[in-house]
Amino acid sequence: MDQQRFTKTAKGSKEIEERSGLLSSVARRILIMTDGKRSRADLLQTFSINELEEGLARLELLKLVEEVGSNSHGIVSIDQRALSQIRQMMHMSNQQYLAGQLDRFLNEDFAHIHNRAGLEPVLEHWHRLLCDAGHEVTAYAYLRQIKSTLGWDKRAA
Repeated sequence: MDQQRFTKTAKGSKEIEERSGLLSSVARRILIMTDGKRSRADLLQTFSINELEEGLARLELLKLVEEVGSNSHGIVSIDQRALSQIRQMMHMSNQQYLAGQLDRFLNEDFAHIHNRAGLEPVLEHWHRLLCDAGHEVTAYAYLRQIKSTLGWDKRAA
């Protein structure tokens, strides 16, 4: 999928203007270069594969970029088996890296998630907690695995 292209969302354009401080310098440079015309292959001329994958994952998670030609998938239901696997991944990372901060949510509220629109803000919050706790690399690794489980990451094979 080296021809995959991304464009800034309105939120992404606002981030460039306001500089919230949520982005690493690499992710910010990727955001600036994301124009809907440059492909992943083009961006790989400037960034390493790891920088690009992590940067794009972060930008997509924060809804600062979106794939050109994509549409909203928020109302599409998520397979219960996939949700169970995601809950298990979140539970393991919660125990190992977050000292159980999300126990109540995972045990009581997670069962109410049924679609992408419900899951995305949860993933964003969980990801932010892991990053804030100093486990950014682990957070991105889990996120890639979750996106692959859901089929949200077309680059996963």
